[in-house]
Amino acid sequence: MTYGTIVVCGGGCYGGYYVRQLARARAAGATSFERIVVVDRDPGCAVAHLAAAIARDDADGIAAHGWRLHRNGDQTPLATMEEAYRQLPLHLVTSDWAPFFDEWFGRAIAEPDASARDAVVPSPLMPHLLADWVAARMRVHHAPSLVERIVLPVSPDTPWQRTAADLAHYASFATWMCPINCIEPPRCPETRGPRDWSMPESVRRAADLAAAAGAPFDAVALFHTTHRAYGVGMFDVRDAVEADRSLRRVGPATAFTALVASVSHCHGALAALRAVPAT
Repeated sequence: MTYGTIVVCGGGCYGGYYVRQLARARAAGATSFERIVVVDRDPGCAVAHLAAAIARDDADGIAAHGWRLHRNGDQTPLATMEEAYRQLPLHLVTSDWAPFFDEWFGRAIAEPDASARDAVVPSPLMPHLLADWVAARMRVHHAPSLVERIVLPVSPDTPWQRTAADLAHYASFATWMCPINCIEPPRCPETRGPRDWSMPESVRRAADLAAAAGAPFDAVALFHTTHRAYGVGMFDVRDAVEADRSLRRVGPATAFTALVASVSHCHGALAALRAVPAT
């Protein structure tokens, strides 16, 4: 697997873990990329110290702020691990996530070919930022419009669901606590049986049911995070480009609705958005 830019959301414990795993994958030849961009509003986050040490080629700093690239018991020489970090194209952007993605996805929409190999590693604890981004794009394409979240008219058929105060709807096929680094393999580690479910398919079925009930979505924006290498899940930037295209395909109307779903195979965050002309 070859990537251009991989954006990692957050430079703390989760972001640090993903950077370590990407470095391991790159050192093992399992993946390649032009650069990793870590986005965190804290200029003193954990990854910031490692990025600074790499930038100044400080071996001691890399050792102090890096993470081990090998599993327990692996006898990989320390020099090899340090060299993998010293060559890592790691960059920190100090920013809140929302304005960063407004700008970065905006460039991808303007030049889709240039971003065709880019991907995003989401944080498991981030809010439903993609719903906010889609709402902003709805205002761009259908100005002047008022855009609001509404109650999801039809939800995926899953055993666990919750609606948050901001009307983000969370769904999961798991009724247990999944490990943060689960790669969602074909055989579920918890049930020991086949993983015969997939959230993207369930979201599409829910959208079809909404249409059959007379409340169709005019646009569906689906961001699917899948395992890529060494426990790191990503979604492709082309998902954002396609979401924007689906919004542009909606013709002039008095009102329209969009479904936004940020999902893996097992879990999902959904939101229904309604745009009405401003008065």
